[in-house]
Amino acid sequence: MPGHSRLGSTHRLIAAALALIWGCAGLAGEAAAYAYGRWSLAGAGLFALWFAVLWARVAFLARLLTWREAVTPWRIP
Repeated sequence: MPGHSRLGSTHRLIAAALALIWGCAGLAGEAAAYAYGRWSLAGAGLFALWFAVLWARVAFLARLLTWREAVTPWRIP
């Protein structure tokens, strides 16, 4: 994508770590929602999992995502 600079290995490592942290938080939220039967925890867990996927894409693509890519990733080739 023009205008986007490539991320270095340190930034990719940080993005991967953030993806791992958000993924663990999302799974913990989903487990707590299941255990306590709270829909708000399930929503927060799904949001955290979505955020983990976004950070994983940043680490994989080695560049920051645009708002359009973050909100509608299926529309961007």
